[in-house]
Amino acid sequence: MPQVPDGFLFDVYGTVCDWFTPMRNALALHIGVGHPTDADELARRWRNGYARGTSMRVRDDLDYIPLTDITRDALASLLAEHEVPTTAPELDALNGVWRRLPPWPDVTEGLAALKSIAPIAPCSNGHFSDMEALARFGGLPWTLLAGSEVSGQYKPHADTYLKSAHKLGADPGNCLMVACHQGDLKSAQSHGLQTAFVTRPTEFGGEGLGEEREVTGDWDWVASDFVDLARQIRDSS
Repeated sequence: MPQVPDGFLFDVYGTVCDWFTPMRNALALHIGVGHPTDADELARRWRNGYARGTSMRVRDDLDYIPLTDITRDALASLLAEHEVPTTAPELDALNGVWRRLPPWPDVTEGLAALKSIAPIAPCSNGHFSDMEALARFGGLPWTLLAGSEVSGQYKPHADTYLKSAHKLGADPGNCLMVACHQGDLKSAQSHGLQTAFVTRPTEFGGEGLGEEREVTGDWDWVASDFVDLARQIRDSS
């Protein structure tokens, strides 16, 4: 049984918050009735474009830029590809949805329970201003903010995990990375962090549309949600 963590780090987009529903709704409203573009698929492609953009910047050792620039560029390319007329102010307004993502139903209770065990912080590719906006919107009770802005690097760069753990005051081996994306966990694990896989069956808008349900790694914890994870950790102590 792994040691009870001295700190918790969380992936945010998908693990803490539902990105699909608000993005799909905003895009559907913008596209309007009669346009052949599928807002559901466009939302999924927008999210995947963001993931490719951050990974590319780490892989190619590119300068660190605000995440809002990456998500805005990804959306602009998609809308142009689908011939959806969009002004610059409309693009900015659509991009703002990344700061208005609702937490999953278990998150508020689960984060409070985990925070009673050890400090909690986001370990997200979003900047502190993005995390502050999401915390205000969804009532997320972070102890402090960590993630990409701590390191000036996007995940999966080692510094993002290690410097975030350090900011929480936890050694990597006593810091638990929580995510519904097992690639994120694999990277955290490779840098010495504990790992917890939490399933989000409808992350991409429905079963079988990209969510991860099968366990593919040797994670320290596997849970159905944050409340379940807190219960497991408490029962192990």
